[in-house]
Amino acid sequence: MDLTAFAELFGNLFIIAGVLIFTVAVVGLYKFTDTYQRISAVGTAAGLGISLVVIGVFFEMPSWPNFVKLLIILFLQLATSSIGTMAIARSAYLTGSKMQPGHFDHLAEDQLDTHETVHPDEDEAHDTDDIPSDAGHESTD
Repeated sequence: MDLTAFAELFGNLFIIAGVLIFTVAVVGLYKFTDTYQRISAVGTAAGLGISLVVIGVFFEMPSWPNFVKLLIILFLQLATSSIGTMAIARSAYLTGSKMQPGHFDHLAEDQLDTHETVHPDEDEAHDTDDIPSDAGHESTD
């Protein structure tokens, strides 16, 4: 086998692997009942699946311009996929989407901690004993 045949073989294997990851993500969308589990499945598929498909396409048509395109696509895909997934998960959490029973919510535990109550505006207002009353005000003289 020559180098072109190996490149096509690797390209097909990468494309098939990417398609399989998307297939598993689709199964996960139906199997998982929790919003956060579904977000995780889609985020992983978007990041890894499309990357494998694009790498496979590069092996099918290798060239320097396509290599530059590959690097740009991979960088943008991995950056936007993770940011998008985190933004969707955060908005689901902030809108009150419930987690499946049996999962531990670390954020809710931190928010329920009543030992430490901080009110920044009030705390700063009480700490002004050391500051002279005319500090920060310009003189009208």
